[in-house]
Amino acid sequence: MKTLLTMTLIGSLAAAPVALAQTRVDSVDAIISAGTDYGISQFRSIEFDDDDFDDIEVEGWMNDWYVELDLNSDGSIRKEERRKYQREPYGLSAQDVRNYLQAAGDEGMHTVEEIKIDRRGEVEIEGDDQSGRELEMEFRNGDLQPVRIKRDD
Repeated sequence: MKTLLTMTLIGSLAAAPVALAQTRVDSVDAIISAGTDYGISQFRSIEFDDDDFDDIEVEGWMNDWYVELDLNSDGSIRKEERRKYQREPYGLSAQDVRNYLQAAGDEGMHTVEEIKIDRRGEVEIEGDDQSGRELEMEFRNGDLQPVRIKRDD
């Protein structure tokens, strides 16, 4: 069975982190903060491994560098890669990531597996609803109302 990082997206941020099997927004916030502390200013994706709670991938832009980080659940860096690109960076700010996760929670997403943005400004969030059914949402960058919601029945 697919194991996902559980987080409660509704409510305010709590101060103390909890075990990843029952991660709340504040624990995801720790991952976002780890990326920001590293220097990522535009997040392109955050992915939580299905089978290993201690394997989180964060990708984004740090100035002209494209960065890929493998993080542990506490936000510590296990592996990092940087590539220099000559193209324009794109992505979401840390606050935008938080806002889209909150919007997905408001639409019924209970757990999150991945959030990503593409060059066209499409934000996609994959996860599960409260009953464990797969849920995918698509947003346009700058708009917190989903343009598409797909639920597995």
